[in-house]
Amino acid sequence: MGDLYILNTRCQLTDKIRETFEKAGFKVKVSTDCGVSDENLKGAKGFTAICIFVNKCIKPEQVEILKENGNKLILHCSAGFDNSPTEELKAAGISAARVPSYSPGSIAEYAVTQIMALAKNTHMSYVMTKKADFEITNMQCLLLENKTCGVIGTGLIGKKCAMKISGLVEKVLCFDVYPDNEWIKTIPNASYADMDTVLRNSDFISIHVPLLPQTHHLINEEAFAKMKKDVVLVNTSRGEIVHIPSLIKALEAKKLWGVALDVFEGEKKYIFHDKSKAGFRDDPDLARLAQFEHVILSSHIAFYTDQAVDQITAKTIENYMGFVGKGTKDEKAFIC
Repeated sequence: MGDLYILNTRCQLTDKIRETFEKAGFKVKVSTDCGVSDENLKGAKGFTAICIFVNKCIKPEQVEILKENGNKLILHCSAGFDNSPTEELKAAGISAARVPSYSPGSIAEYAVTQIMALAKNTHMSYVMTKKADFEITNMQCLLLENKTCGVIGTGLIGKKCAMKISGLVEKVLCFDVYPDNEWIKTIPNASYADMDTVLRNSDFISIHVPLLPQTHHLINEEAFAKMKKDVVLVNTSRGEIVHIPSLIKALEAKKLWGVALDVFEGEKKYIFHDKSKAGFRDDPDLARLAQFEHVILSSHIAFYTDQAVDQITAKTIENYMGFVGKGTKDEKAFIC
């Protein structure tokens, strides 16, 4: 019998969580396999909880394995929990908890960084000068101080992004289905607007919405058609928000100045893995996307800072302690 079975995240988070749980006197095992195969899940037999991160996905048909294992809790090391089957877990009597928020500033900073990188052609200059190419013909940049930045979604991360970018641009336009009219007053050059206004008037757009049925492929062909020419688009929320074929079409039409995707549809088999030998041969859309010079793809690392790892770990062990009766249970963190 044991306390925590960690599906190896392939990042510092695994070591931090293991060390923290063991220091508290709990028995921990880290999976040797990084996938979520049936065999890997069977390795959790006898453990109270299974810990998973966003690069893992437990399928509905695998819940039966968890029942046979005697597992009682799924600990999500993320705010999102769409990578485990909530209804099936609930029916099986298995609880699930998440980390509602962690270092929103980390993700917001990353979004602003990517806006700056694309606007200033930093990524292009880095590649060229490594080859002793200092030509500047195609290196003209964008000035930020006379531009408008659109922020879609003003939860904790969106708010941080709006605050951080506000000092760099002339205007910030925000959209949220539940606008925070008191908070917006704290940023002198920011205001709420409807989605159409944000899309049509923004020079930079940063996406910070959760993945819901109504946000799935929110940024589609219709949305791209409304955007200004030479817009910069950044997505650090969920990959499925942006419809990749529509994005490719917009890039081919030279509608966008640049795109930064820290998340993208179909990312789970790529993020935290070295796929350089196989490349994108099984994903023609991603292969095409990667060919564009002004597209930056990254491996879901916007969250990955020292503070975020500490906060995720602290909340994860708090959730476990609350579940086993050794601490106060935060009901808001429990999904089922």
